[in-house]
Amino acid sequence: MFWKETKGLKELNPSSKIAITLFLLIAGIGYLLGFFNILLSYSPVDQEPGLSLRDIQISFYGARETTILEASIDGTMKEHFQSDAEYRATKDWLAGGASEEGLAALEPIFESSCNTCHSADAQVAGVVTETYADVEPLLAQDTGKSISRLVSISHTHVLAILPLIFLLVFIFSFTAFKEKVKTVVMALAFLTILLDVGSWWLAKISPAAATMVIIGGSSLAVAFAVLILGSLYDMYVKRT
Repeated sequence: MFWKETKGLKELNPSSKIAITLFLLIAGIGYLLGFFNILLSYSPVDQEPGLSLRDIQISFYGARETTILEASIDGTMKEHFQSDAEYRATKDWLAGGASEEGLAALEPIFESSCNTCHSADAQVAGVVTETYADVEPLLAQDTGKSISRLVSISHTHVLAILPLIFLLVFIFSFTAFKEKVKTVVMALAFLTILLDVGSWWLAKISPAAATMVIIGGSSLAVAFAVLILGSLYDMYVKRT
């Protein structure tokens, strides 16, 4: 079996090749889907086309010149307003001091545009917008993702990515590449997980670290590509 002999993946029997090839391809597709999910989730943050450093800065460090609610409706939540007039009315209420009395007049807007996802029952992202008491915490300065939110997504991301990287590394370890090459590639693949997650925390501390988020995400993408393409190359192209 290939885990007892290290002659390369080219020596696998056809059934094993098919299984491992499908796993590698599906893992690659899954990562690409994850990339597009990030692109679609963060690109609207600054209401400018494409994913930019500003999108990342607002997401992690925050738009500290404004409130949580205003940063949200100027970013990813803007598309949920039924009309531009509703969006403008909400902006005017915020600019006018965001009083409790003013919110009462906006109740139909919040009901149609916000409360479907941010009701006491749904609480998407832990946010509720049904009453002024619910909305009041959102009138504080926008400081980006909270520590609790960062802990949550870091925990989820590490536990989701680690088993997949391990399986990719496990397969790559039986390729016919030189042992030194395999050692470096496999070690760096694991370290990119820490670089990726660690960059989020750096971006939370300083907007200047937004570049590190791109570097961290790119390094993880490169690790996936090298492990997947390297294994496929060894299996089908590399000469023994």
